[in-house]
Amino acid sequence: MDNQRLSCPHELKRTVAQIYYANRCQIESAIRAALRAQGTWSLVTAADRLTIWRHAADIIEADEFRMRMYLMLAQGKTSVDAGKDIWRLVTSLRANADYLKRLTQLRLDIQGEERVFPMDGFVAAIAPFESVALSASLALCPMLMGNTVLWNPTLEVAPISYLVYLAFKKAGLPKGVLNFVPSNRRLFLDTITDAEHFAGVNCHGSAQDHRYIHKLVNDKMQRYICFPRLVVKCASQNFHFVHSSAKIEDVCSATVEAAFNYAGQYSNSLARMYVPSSMWTELREQLIEAVKRLTVGDPTQEETKMGPVINRAAYERLRKLMESNKEAEFLCGGTCNDNFGYFVEPTILRTMNPLDPLLSEPLSGPLLPIFVYADDSLADALNLATHQSKYALSGSVFAARGEVISLCLNQLRMAASNLYVSESCTGSSVGITPLGGNRLSGSIAKSGSANF
Repeated sequence: MDNQRLSCPHELKRTVAQIYYANRCQIESAIRAALRAQGTWSLVTAADRLTIWRHAADIIEADEFRMRMYLMLAQGKTSVDAGKDIWRLVTSLRANADYLKRLTQLRLDIQGEERVFPMDGFVAAIAPFESVALSASLALCPMLMGNTVLWNPTLEVAPISYLVYLAFKKAGLPKGVLNFVPSNRRLFLDTITDAEHFAGVNCHGSAQDHRYIHKLVNDKMQRYICFPRLVVKCASQNFHFVHSSAKIEDVCSATVEAAFNYAGQYSNSLARMYVPSSMWTELREQLIEAVKRLTVGDPTQEETKMGPVINRAAYERLRKLMESNKEAEFLCGGTCNDNFGYFVEPTILRTMNPLDPLLSEPLSGPLLPIFVYADDSLADALNLATHQSKYALSGSVFAARGEVISLCLNQLRMAASNLYVSESCTGSSVGITPLGGNRLSGSIAKSGSANF
């Protein structure tokens, strides 16, 4: 095993956990365990699976304090963000149980016996750091439907994911149904795709990760007993598009929340913004003042509004981005400090270049580029926002006039699979917004919805 030390991102000398990464033999052992359990688990009734799910949700809810501490220490979330994450986890567990109950009531209009069966093989779940609710959903949704799963969380989310795993064991989940396998990502992928009973992967990662998985599976297609199902959610480049009729106070509060909650590291965090020139001077001042009120520091302290970024790689990427961008006007922030932890100041910059890569490539961090467009160039600005990025997960239109809202929604409909009006682009809710990312942001399917 490969021993990985996980330190607090806000206090690097403090160790949160030691994570032991599985080697190839141990991953293969987990595959065999999943295949052994598949035959019996697939025959467990939906009612019995629902009982386990609801019991596990109750156990997790009762353990909220400990789970909240792990989110704050291992992932740098503030108490408020950590509480929301656990709430989303418990809510999604119960919602998915309700979805299964609803699905079992569907009937085909045919005569004869009807049976529902899972995929023929095991499913792998590859989870990101940003949310325990997302990490768990990627593994638990396939399992709820009768599949056996190998769960591969990232290092930072592994400790709290393990608590979720233990909650399901305590709730009565049979051995081998859910296999907790933290491991080197490439080694894990290479090993699972070598198995002839590989039935699918449920993944949240970068577009590069997804291309790598597709290539692996395509190169090994001849060995499988079925066509593996690939469900993926990738990076994003979410936007706020502002019209001159919008209310400045609403734009400001929604923007600061969307850009800097959890240091801008959620997949639906705000990453670019388009503002009309007539509104710019006043909005600029309000944004600067709002950011000044954000307390950055130790997420375990009640007054902290924004903690660190997740790890060294994220810190260095953001630092280099800021240092290399000489043409943009920095309105606030722009400073990085790793003396104690991976701290990046909440940063807003104005770019004069409509083709600036900051407006098209995923950022994932507390950095918000803004492009100011001329009021009489609305059509050009909409066209820019629509076609600028290859990523299309979430976006929001801020306007007060109905005809403008309709124009913007029609023009931007392919630029975001979740498009909001006059609210934060982070407005996704369990059971309400059923779609994931479009374009290079994913394969549309969204964990936490009946469609998934």
